[in-house]
Amino acid sequence: MPTPLHALVLERLEASKGTWPAIAKETGVSKRTIEKIASREIEDPGVSHIEKLARYFEQQTVSGHAA
Repeated sequence: MPTPLHALVLERLEASKGTWPAIAKETGVSKRTIEKIASREIEDPGVSHIEKLARYFEQQTVSGHAA
């Protein structure tokens, strides 16, 4: 079962599917890793990846750019 932060990242990745290349570029998390996290191929992704993605989505929300 994903942690709340992991669940939030999964939800936001699903909502922003077409922008994963840009997210990869901004976060430094490879597009392939993003794909694996979103598809749950990686069941327990590293904390650093989840934190980078969560920070990205938080910044998008704060700046008014819903990804």
